[in-house]
Amino acid sequence: MAEAPAPAPVADDATVIRQGVTAAIQQSLEPAATERAYPGHFTIVADGHWFGQENTWPGLDSWQMAGAYLRLGRIRLVRDYFDFVQASQRADGNIPYAIVCADTPPDHLTTYNKGMRYPEDVFTYDPNRPGYPARKWIGSCSHWIAQINPLGTLAAVSYVLLGDEVFAATGDAAWLESKLASLELAAKYLLSRKSANGLIAGAGFYTEMPPRHQWDGVAQCYVVHALRKCAGLNTALGRTAAAAHWQAQAETLAARFREVFWRGDHFAEYVHPERGVIDLHGLSDVNWAAVAYDVATPAQADALWPRMMAEPAFWHGDMPTQTVSKPFTYQEWEFFESHEDVGFKLAVGQLYDVAAMGRVWFLEWQACAKRGETKRLRESVVKVCRMGLKEGGFWHERYHPLQVQRVDWTGPRGYCEYPSILVRAVLGNPVLFADAWPPR
Repeated sequence: MAEAPAPAPVADDATVIRQGVTAAIQQSLEPAATERAYPGHFTIVADGHWFGQENTWPGLDSWQMAGAYLRLGRIRLVRDYFDFVQASQRADGNIPYAIVCADTPPDHLTTYNKGMRYPEDVFTYDPNRPGYPARKWIGSCSHWIAQINPLGTLAAVSYVLLGDEVFAATGDAAWLESKLASLELAAKYLLSRKSANGLIAGAGFYTEMPPRHQWDGVAQCYVVHALRKCAGLNTALGRTAAAAHWQAQAETLAARFREVFWRGDHFAEYVHPERGVIDLHGLSDVNWAAVAYDVATPAQADALWPRMMAEPAFWHGDMPTQTVSKPFTYQEWEFFESHEDVGFKLAVGQLYDVAAMGRVWFLEWQACAKRGETKRLRESVVKVCRMGLKEGGFWHERYHPLQVQRVDWTGPRGYCEYPSILVRAVLGNPVLFADAWPPR
C-alpha cells in the first residue's frame, strides 16, 4: 500500500502575514489604482469589474483604501483623490457616499441611485492634467431606503478623517490651510444631523440591511472621533478658539452617547424612534468603536473589555470581525421593509450586513491597539491573511455566519476593503509586525 504523502508544513505566522500583505498590495491595491477616470482615481474592486470602473465611493470604501495608499507612500495619488471628492461637496457640507459619471444620465435612477438629484447635483470636475478632460459627475447623498436614510453620516465623517490622515502623513500646513474650510463645512454638516435627543441621526453608519433605524451607536462614536480630529487640525494651525469649539461639540456628544447607550457592562447597539434603546443581539461593534475612539470612559472600557475578549462569536468561522455576537436574533420590525416599500426587488436579504466585514475588524484592531491587546491584534491579522490566501490572495466584502462554525462569503472576489485594513494594521503597527514586514 502506497504511503500517504506528508501534509504540507504549516507556515509560521510571520510568513503568513508577509504573504497576506504582499497579496493585498500586489493583487488588490496596486491593480485598483488605475487613475482611469481622473488623477487619484482607484476602483474598490481590484480589477474594477464590480461597482463601476469609473465610480468613486467616498463613504467608507475609498477612504479605507486611501489610508492604505498613504501607508504605502502614495501621497500624490491620495491628494488628487481628495481634490476630486472636495469638488463633489454640497453647499450644506455633505459629501456623497457614491459618485458616478454624469456625461449622460446615470443608470439605476429608479432603484439604487434614486437618491440622486439629477440633474440638479451634476458638477463638472476639471483636474487640469494632460489626458484628463473636464467631465460631468453626480454624487448620491440620500439613500435608496429614503425614509430611514442609512449611511447618513458616513461620507462626511470619512472625508474629515481622510483630511486628518493626509496632514498626519505629510505635515503640510499649507495644504491643510487650503482644505480646512471644506473639512469644517463637513463637520458642520455632521452637527446639523443632531436630533432633539442629542444624538446624531443617519441610521447605520456603515450598515444598510438592517439599517439600525435611526441613531446607530457606531455613528455616534465616529462623529465624536471626526469632531475631535477637526479640533486637532485647528490646533495644528494655531486656531485655538475653533479648536475649543470642535472639542466641546465632540465631548457633548460623547457624554450623551454614554448616557443613552451604556448598559452597565457594555454599550447598546442603536436607538429606535419608537422602541427606544435596542440591545437585542448580544455584543455589537459599538463596543469596539467606543473603546477605539476613547468615547467610553476608562472605567467603562475596563468593565466591557473582559466580555469582548471572552466572546468567540466575533470571530465566527475564524474570520474577524462579525458585527454582533448573536446574529440570528434580529426581529422583523428591524428590517427596512417594515418601514417602507423601496419600489424595487433586492437581490440580497434583509440581514446582508450582519457579517464579518473589514470595517468592523478595523474598529476591533484599533480597540485592541488602544488596550495593548497585541496578541489578539496579531492573531486577527493572521486569520484575515489565512482567509485571503485560501482564495488565492483575494478577499470578499462580507463573510456571513452560518449556524455551524463556518462563514459563507458574498460580494466580489478582489474587493479591496480587507486588503486596505490589513495594510493599515500591519504597516501602522511596525513594532508588532517587525518580523513579518517589510520583507527581507
